[in-house]
Amino acid sequence: MIGAAIRKDALLLLRDRGALLSLFLLPVVFMGFFGAMFSGQGEGGDRRREIAVAAPAASERARAAVLAIGGSGLFEVREEPTAERVRALVADEEVAAGVIFPEDYDPAGGVPAELSIDLAASPQVRGPIEGALTGILTAALRGEAPPRVLEPRSPPGLHRPLEGADGFQVAVPGNAVLFGFFLALTVGLSFVEERTSGTFRRLLAAPIRRRTALLAKLVPYYLIGLIQMLFLFGLGVVAFGMQVGGSWVGLALLTAAVVFASVSLGLLIASFSGTERQVGGVGSICLLVMPLVGGSMVPRPIMPETLQTLRLFTPHAPALDGYHLLLIRDGTTLADAAPQILAVAAFGVGFALIGALRFRFER
Repeated sequence: MIGAAIRKDALLLLRDRGALLSLFLLPVVFMGFFGAMFSGQGEGGDRRREIAVAAPAASERARAAVLAIGGSGLFEVREEPTAERVRALVADEEVAAGVIFPEDYDPAGGVPAELSIDLAASPQVRGPIEGALTGILTAALRGEAPPRVLEPRSPPGLHRPLEGADGFQVAVPGNAVLFGFFLALTVGLSFVEERTSGTFRRLLAAPIRRRTALLAKLVPYYLIGLIQMLFLFGLGVVAFGMQVGGSWVGLALLTAAVVFASVSLGLLIASFSGTERQVGGVGSICLLVMPLVGGSMVPRPIMPETLQTLRLFTPHAPALDGYHLLLIRDGTTLADAAPQILAVAAFGVGFALIGALRFRFER
């Protein structure tokens, strides 16, 4: 009797591919991701950040500083002919930061170098770079102890950071996106419950089109998702002092697109799943791997380059980029955030189309 029960459950588990993937694949994904992040071996064992540098050839002090940066083992120096070129590379995110040495570079005399870096970047990204470069340049002065060796400035083309912004400017949208997509699991489970309870059979017997019935099923969850996001962002503003640096209309449209993508993802999960176990297996993979790769758990700039490319295949990436623009950069307009809003909406449309084409009420 016990042996038969064991065989039965073992066979059910082996047939449930989603559960097997979540048991065996998810741990491998997490181990590989965080191993690459914290071992410094994410890109062939060389995790040195590329730094653009512009230094006058006639300044021995500046040339010594450039050699010190390159010899530190922390940065890969990319020398550029002009300061404008360095700033452009930083603005386009081709390099992590840039150091611009003036002709009369003399920190002890009150003439520091310019650190071209995105001042709106998260402290986890900006802090280590600024601290390491300050230490390297101070050591290169050989005993001189100037009050300031670097003057951080955002390059032209980037909106200035919002004054008074703190960690909640990043934590609130990051967690809102992370948990907002958990609505997809609720949507997927609801479809399974409707099938098993026979509600779909009774609904299809009524004079109603199937796509109308499908839309009617999804709309309440979309409204619930909007209420959830309104609650989270409202709590962020009231309880945590979160500010909105950019367009409120852009923030509303981006949030609407995020909820749409989440509900559509739920439909897609339901189209691949016939039981609660399958929904749980497929859903856990989507709802853990997507935010992990998309940047909800680790800031994008410190990810290995391979993962920075993979994140573009998740709706979380443009959502987080859009919230970064609207919440952290002062004066961001709807037009500035439009590419991110459209990208999230495009994910939602893709999920909805595939899910609707694959979905079967009678499954």
